[in-house]
Amino acid sequence: MIKRSFLILVCLCFLFMQKMVAQTIKVMSYNIHYGIGMDGKKDLSRIAQIINNSGPGIIGLQEIGDAAMAEELASLTNMHFVFGPSKKSTSEYGDAVLCKYPFKYVGNTSIPSASSSRYQAMCVDIDLSELYGETCSVRLINTHFDWLETLASQVSRKAAVEVIEQVFFKHNMKQPALLTGDINATPSSDPLRLLYEKGWLNESLDKKLLTEPSLNPDKQIDYVLVRPSSAWQVVEVEVIHDSMASDHLPVVMTLKLVVELLKTKQYTQ
Repeated sequence: MIKRSFLILVCLCFLFMQKMVAQTIKVMSYNIHYGIGMDGKKDLSRIAQIINNSGPGIIGLQEIGDAAMAEELASLTNMHFVFGPSKKSTSEYGDAVLCKYPFKYVGNTSIPSASSSRYQAMCVDIDLSELYGETCSVRLINTHFDWLETLASQVSRKAAVEVIEQVFFKHNMKQPALLTGDINATPSSDPLRLLYEKGWLNESLDKKLLTEPSLNPDKQIDYVLVRPSSAWQVVEVEVIHDSMASDHLPVVMTLKLVVELLKTKQYTQ
């Protein structure tokens, strides 16, 4: 009898642990440099392998050549996708979201830039009901900020934060949200401080998350941010070290949504 009770207890614990694991999501941000590696070769299969080995369910990709490239990566990773062009034509370069969960494409918007390149922020609402057992939607922003070190570009990066806020959060400040992006700014920079003021949390778990350059990284400019902080529990965050596939390294964050607050909608910034 005791042995049977023990086995039942073990099974219940195992099922509980499975449920806890199932409720976590992995989010990746990755600037893939158009699939061109540090050896000068274009090889999307290397990017896909990194994604597949890391196992994220939500991915914000930057520096995508066109919609066809985004579609190929989606095929290689068995995910849904949407391409966000940086210009009006969908054949132009931009960013992309890959996702294994259902989502609705909200749209994309141009953000300020002082360089010759044009940048944008794209937005999707992701349905996580399969994880949390009820209607549950989180907003994802995926973006790429201006890269120059000129004064104009520094101002542009801060202005981009304000544009994202006005376009995608003006009417819903408390919706649980994620931001993936190549911000081209370090954690202590003015653009990141402004993001913190808007309620975004940059949780490193006391790690140095150096993402660029990939061969010998000495700074972090790629991020997964969350908000509001009360909505999320950060379980793990790491940089995936592959120095060949791109000139950036991807950052991956493992998260849990705080379901108790989700039910009452009592999230606070």
